[in-house]
Amino acid sequence: MKKEEAIEQIIACLEDIVPAQVQVDRSTDLLKLGINSMTFIRLVVALEETFEIEIDDESIYLDNFKSVEHIYQLVEPYVAG
Repeated sequence: MKKEEAIEQIIACLEDIVPAQVQVDRSTDLLKLGINSMTFIRLVVALEETFEIEIDDESIYLDNFKSVEHIYQLVEPYVAG
């Protein structure tokens, strides 16, 4: 999967989860959006479903979800090829 395609899918996952008035792009500081634990879990599940992957528990921590670019770096090893 190409990087830009993956980035677009990550942004689509986020747009389904965050409030409609929030604009998300690849540089948005996601931690400043006030994502709570339930939103965080919904995001992990959405990413796993979208990319048909299972993110390792050891990788599920907030620093990996600071931005779209960070999320891409998290899922990239699963979708490379």
